[in-house]
Amino acid sequence: MNAAWLSRPAAARRYALASAILLLGAIVFRRWLTGAMATHMLAHIPMILLAGVFAAMACLAAARRSTSWRRPAALALYRKYNEHGVPGLLLVSFVLAYWMIPRSLDHVLLSATAGCLKFLGLFIAGMVLFDALGRADKVIKLFFLGNFSWMTAIAGLLYQDNPERLCNFYLLGDQELAGRALVTLAVALPLAWLWAERRHSRRLRK
Repeated sequence: MNAAWLSRPAAARRYALASAILLLGAIVFRRWLTGAMATHMLAHIPMILLAGVFAAMACLAAARRSTSWRRPAALALYRKYNEHGVPGLLLVSFVLAYWMIPRSLDHVLLSATAGCLKFLGLFIAGMVLFDALGRADKVIKLFFLGNFSWMTAIAGLLYQDNPERLCNFYLLGDQELAGRALVTLAVALPLAWLWAERRHSRRLRK
């Protein structure tokens, strides 16, 4: 990844601050954000994931500006096996799929340990996601984006069509709203990706 913005003097601090704000917001407003199924899945979980993404950006920006930083052996080994980003994107896909299971949402509201593991797992997944996206080519990115969008749409349709409550902590109306939001996300993500790619192509032509 050769992004010039990672080499800016204050980049590491800005990304670290963004990560801290998102993580702190997810902790402070946890009860409110997890009070409804839609905000739990489409606000609280993405906040923690994005906190991990910004943390990875901060680490990379700091490493690029440091002359004495040495890559740990464990990180070198990880990058060796995640050379094209496929294992990393696969891991993130499994993590996100887990949080579409209704029982997972119930469990995390019952157990403090599960809640801590949720924060840890999603934060690490965010860091892995940033690294994997920087290594994957367009074909790999499109494959995983399509797979995630399809999975999200199916989950959203199931939430809407099921006449019974799938989560003990959320009402049927919350479930239907979450289903509609997931289907909307499944449509919006590919459109956003296509728009970003088209904009990037136009910049390269100039």
